[in-house]
Amino acid sequence: MHIVLAVLGILGGGLFWWYRMKVLGEAASELIDSAGRARGYFRRRKIRKMAEHSPLTAIEDPVLAAATVIFAIIAEDGLITENHFDAVRSAIIDISNPWKADEAMIYAKWAFAQVGDTPTVIEKTSPLLRERLNDLEKYELIDMVGAAAAAVPVSQLYGQRVRKLKQRLGLQVD
Repeated sequence: MHIVLAVLGILGGGLFWWYRMKVLGEAASELIDSAGRARGYFRRRKIRKMAEHSPLTAIEDPVLAAATVIFAIIAEDGLITENHFDAVRSAIIDISNPWKADEAMIYAKWAFAQVGDTPTVIEKTSPLLRERLNDLEKYELIDMVGAAAAAVPVSQLYGQRVRKLKQRLGLQVD
């Protein structure tokens, strides 16, 4: 009888500690989830604050800024088609990986739709591009604009927009 009571006591103690560890594990999991949610909240809040002022001021990546500028210049005053997306994507795919190019295209389309004004896009994104690109990369950006523009019909203001971009990037204007 005393052996049965000892086994039941050991079994009961094991169940008690197993339950305690399970509860502690759930509490730790909830704590980690809460920390992750708080971190995500603060990230979203930071992005939301920047985007409230303008979707263009929230851009911190030169590839994203380049895609936005190229898209704004070639899509001005025209019906935006799939050819516009393909032209810009093929222009920036050489400087980034495919998933980043797709992400840049989605953001560029959204940002241009929010702003809707090509001179404003050039004005807001050019300080970042001027700061983060060297002279060779700035000329490559102008070449990418030309390559994208060759693939789609562009507005009559295309030449003026490219000159303004060159000027804002600090390049020699023709």
